[in-house]
Amino acid sequence: MLIKGYTDYDVTTKTGLGGTKICFDALTNNQIDFYPEYTGTGLLVILQPSQQIVNSVEGNKEKTYNYVKEEFDKRYQIKWLQPIGFNNAYALMMRQKQAAALNVKSITDLKNYLDKK
Repeated sequence: MLIKGYTDYDVTTKTGLGGTKICFDALTNNQIDFYPEYTGTGLLVILQPSQQIVNSVEGNKEKTYNYVKEEFDKRYQIKWLQPIGFNNAYALMMRQKQAAALNVKSITDLKNYLDKK
């Protein structure tokens, strides 16, 4: 939508292609030109670095992005564009009554509760 709205390029949208592996394979086989991907998925699913590298970039979105960007260029000659402003931070849902009874207000609270069991 952004390309259509802000450029004169002809755009064909393909939705429902499947997960990361299918999209990445389509990209590397010139079947699609680009697709949105989470930096963390690029890191862990496609690049599969050592635990030492994961530890070195963990918790720092700029370090993670720079590592992924450099490695994709080096390994696959694929350019990562700048992030587009959303992330897939994880959250859990729990019934309000149960959360109150267990005093769980965060994922950390839930972990601490489960660790006691």
